[in-house]
Parts: sequence; C-alpha cells; structure tokens
Amino acid sequence: MSTIVAEQNWIERLRKKGMDDFLSLGFPTTKLEDWKYTNVAPIRRTTFINGSFAPRFSTPDARLNIHLLPLSEALQDPERSSVIKDHLGRHVDTSRHAFAAWNTAVFSDGVYLEIPRGVICEQPIHLDFVAAGSNAPWACHPRNLIVAGQDSQITLVESFIGSDDDVYLTNTVTEIAVGPGAVIDYYKIERESPRAFHVAVINAHLARDANLTSHSMSFGGSLVRNDLNVVLGGEGSHCTLNGLFVVDGQRLVDNHTRIDHVRPHASSRELYKGVLAGSGEGVFNGAIAVHENAQKTDAVQHSKNLLLSREAQINTKPQLEIRNNDVRCFHGAAIGQIDTEAVFYLKSRGIAEWDAKRILVSGFAGEVIDSIRVSAVRDQLEHLMEGWFQSVLEA
Repeated sequence: MSTIVAEQNWIERLRKKGMDDFLSLGFPTTKLEDWKYTNVAPIRRTTFINGSFAPRFSTPDARLNIHLLPLSEALQDPERSSVIKDHLGRHVDTSRHAFAAWNTAVFSDGVYLEIPRGVICEQPIHLDFVAAGSNAPWACHPRNLIVAGQDSQITLVESFIGSDDDVYLTNTVTEIAVGPGAVIDYYKIERESPRAFHVAVINAHLARDANLTSHSMSFGGSLVRNDLNVVLGGEGSHCTLNGLFVVDGQRLVDNHTRIDHVRPHASSRELYKGVLAGSGEGVFNGAIAVHENAQKTDAVQHSKNLLLSREAQINTKPQLEIRNNDVRCFHGAAIGQIDTEAVFYLKSRGIAEWDAKRILVSGFAGEVIDSIRVSAVRDQLEHLMEGWFQSVLEA
C-alpha cells in the first residue's frame, strides 16, 4: 500500500469518527450545563449550502524555514503528513463537542503551520479567513493545525471576517501543539457578519517549559461561541489567556475556557472582559483544573464585565477544580456599570458626557488591548472598539 493511500485511510477513519460522534451527540441544547445560556436553535433551524472557505495570507520569506501551506496540500506531502498524523485530531475530543465532531467529519481545508526546532519568527504570521458565498445560507469549516518545535517562537494572528448582513456559519477548529521551550503569541479576532453564527474550538497542548499567550477578541456575529482549552502537559509550562468581547442589540457571545494543570510547577493567568449594551448577552465559563500530580501550581483567573444598559445580561462562572493541596490558586468575577461619579468628574473638567463615557469604556477595555504586542493589531482593535461604542450611542 502506498504512503499516500495509507495516509488517506487514517484521515477517512478520523472523518468517520467525527461524523459518528456528531450524529450521536446531535446539536447541543440548553439542557446541557456547558450550553445552558447558549441556544443554538437558530443554527439548527437554518439550512446551510455551498460551504466555502477562502484563506488569504501572505507567503512568508522562505529563509524563515517554516512550513505554511493549506492543510489539504500538507496531507499530500509525505514529510509533513507524518507530523500531521501525530497531532491532527489528537488534541480535540469529538465525543464531547458536537461542533468539533461536525468539523472533523466535513472539513475540506485549513492551514498547516509548522515551526521547526529553534526557529524564531520575528514577524507575525497573519491568517485571514473570509466567509463569502451565495445569497442562501452557507457554512464553512476551517481546520487548522499549528505545530511549534522545541525552542521555536512565533506570533500568529487569525482573523475571521464576513460579508455584511449575510447569514452563514463559521465552524472552526484549531489545534496547537507547543513543543518544549517553545513560545507562541496567538491572536484570534472575530469580526463576522452581524447575522452570522461563529463557533470556534481552540485546543492547545504545552510541553515542558512551553509558553502560550492567547488573545481572544469578539466584535461581530449574531451568535458566537468560543471554546478554548489548554493542557499544561509539561513541567514549568505557562499560559496567559486574555479575552475581550463586546455585544449589543440582541447578540450573544459565549466564552468557555478550561486550563488543565497536569504537571508540577506550571502557571496560568487569565483575564476576560466583556462590554455589553442594548439587549446583548454574554457568557464566561472558565475552569481551572489542578490534577493530582500538579503540585506547585500557580493559577489566577479574573472575569470582569461592564454593563451599559439595563437590558444587557452577563452570566459569569469562574471555577476551580483542585486535586492537590500544594498549590496557589485564585479566581474572581466582577459585574458593574459606568461609574456615574467618574462621569460627573470628567464633565466638571469640561469633557462632554459622550467623551467621558468613551474614555471610561476605553480604559476598561484597554487593560486587555494594551497587552497586545503587535502594534498593527492593537491599533485595529482600538479602532474597532471606538466604532462599536459610536454605534451603540447612535442606536
């Protein structure tokens, strides 16, 4: 049997398992604890056709010695396919997540990025996923695999963009394998159509002394669900999870995160912030699990939310699951409104009320935005934040 035929066989087995799991699970309902506040009935009722995925990215300088190509092409490359087989589908449990199972069963393409051992990429890699199709609703299922070799370093930016007012589903899965001592600065920016559905599963596994910093930013979509799961599988590994989501109208953004501390001396920091207006709804469900052998764990988690209207709602549920006594763990949640005394103070200094509120909202979101190291991305998000607040005031 040829190598290519053998590789196709394992892919077909992976797809079949994904479809079997999806048919077994069905679409999640609000009766499930993990989907308690997110009703996916609008997705289930919509008939999606003509799924398409259009990747648009710049080819990096070949001297960087990284492998960046469509996943479909990488699977046909014998040198790459062996690495893919070690990781694709290994970091996502399709038996527990219906949308991940659906993606696994039907994905046609995506991005494969491999950073060899010791390679340091000084310039960020940008991946733009553009949803574009016919007038009828459609679905796209991007599948991405990121493999960072030992002691490598890279900055990766994923942007999801949609056509105005189109109805479609983006159902994406990204698996990230971070080798020993490797460093990844990862950005996910969601700017889908106001009528679109966006479901994302990002699963990362960190080896010894590996470091992952994740920035999740949600600005679009009618219904958005982000699942981010990180396994600190090596001693001394560290992850930082930062998130910012803004909602208005009747939009809903649901962020579920889970950090599994599996080995000793690992650490994690997490900060998610939400700004909600109109009748928008937000969800933050963050779990930190400390396993039995994960002594000397150091974990801190915060959820902070700002409500700009009486109708806006936020459901926040930080969780700690601790099975080891030799740890330092802390979590907290806060919900509030714009400080009227702060607005009054700024107005007394000659600042208009609109500008006063804008300054306070920008300051609240700035704690997350200012942590972004890529200046072009930081400027873009500041512009998006300004535009969103302007639209809220004009509504």
